[in-house]
Amino acid sequence: MFKSVTVVDAGERWDYAYVASEEDRKEGEGKSDAMETVDITAPNGTVIVCAKQGNVLVPVNRVAIYPMGKVPMYPKEELRQLQEFKQRDRKAFDQDPGNEARLVDIRDRLKHNYERSQEMFASIKSIGMADTVEDVNTIISHLLSVGEGVAVESAGRHPSTLEGPLGSLRVHSTWKILPDGTRYLATINFMPIQ
Repeated sequence: MFKSVTVVDAGERWDYAYVASEEDRKEGEGKSDAMETVDITAPNGTVIVCAKQGNVLVPVNRVAIYPMGKVPMYPKEELRQLQEFKQRDRKAFDQDPGNEARLVDIRDRLKHNYERSQEMFASIKSIGMADTVEDVNTIISHLLSVGEGVAVESAGRHPSTLEGPLGSLRVHSTWKILPDGTRYLATINFMPIQ
């Protein structure tokens, strides 16, 4: 299982350094002038590695982590204990507002994100794709193409179809238009075509 995927400038081509149980490097295809990687700084100071093509940005980890089933498992035991505490002694539970806040965070954010990540990865695997550098790159290229068609006045959710060796997936991508007109991938959702 990959822990990280990093695009490396190797002169005439892009290589990919990835960490699984130990770091290894796979030689990439020839470079294209149309796609590059850039670091952008979010308003909170976080540096985000993005694939860039023209005026379209796709955060690499938005593809390499969430839809590849790599969202960490939520703390099941802590959730169970909080739920049990709330039912067993509601008065004591309510004395600390942090108890309810933590319960809601685990149940509504951490658990949801983990389950959704697993569902999307199952969808990706169903079309013959996997958590590989090549497939992550294929998805990023697809999203860059979708982003090129996003108009400023229609920067919401955009449906597209991702083709894999064994079938197709519906992709809903949501885009933000940055002040300079750059299209920035905000969210993605992969769903089986029924």
